[in-house]
Amino acid sequence: MEVRDATYEDVERIVEIHINAFEDFFLTFLGHKFLRLLYTGFISKGVLRVAVVDFEVIGFSAGTEQPDVFFSNLRKEKWLSFILAATPSLIKKPSLVIKKLYGAIFYKGDSVGRLKNSFLLSSLAVEPYLEGKGIGKFLINDLNEVLSEKRTSETIYLITDKNQNGSVLGFYNKCGFSIESEFKQSGQREMLRLIKSVEVV
Repeated sequence: MEVRDATYEDVERIVEIHINAFEDFFLTFLGHKFLRLLYTGFISKGVLRVAVVDFEVIGFSAGTEQPDVFFSNLRKEKWLSFILAATPSLIKKPSLVIKKLYGAIFYKGDSVGRLKNSFLLSSLAVEPYLEGKGIGKFLINDLNEVLSEKRTSETIYLITDKNQNGSVLGFYNKCGFSIESEFKQSGQREMLRLIKSVEVV
């Protein structure tokens, strides 16, 4: 297995893996086109890495060193494209999608003032049938190496659900992440911010 920078040709496969891995998530509900725009943005303005076996992409990691700038620029450049891409789901569930889409488009990347020089891991996914084979941990270690070489980030952090999320929390704990803080999203959903130091390689 090798891990490399994603190319534009990888985006369709990345979207497919996202949909398979995050079947019931809201971003998945927004559809292929929306996800394609999002992950294309990570290639040009963030970090998007893919795990490859026998020339097939089987997992990926996506994130940014400047979450506030990254999502702000993406919104300014592609806001209309994101809205158009979400139109089919908007027709299906207008009240839900309008609220969530507004939050997604105006998302500021969870930039946390006290977390200086931190990398936001926005997404990490592996084909579900390959879970438990160490690919996710391999991607985390790869990201650590990339950030260690760049020497611009001291920590990696991510946001995930607090409740009914034992397997995900267990995975990140094994990868060296710990709970940095807790908060409520949209006033209801309990979330955890996990953090891990970038180890110098």
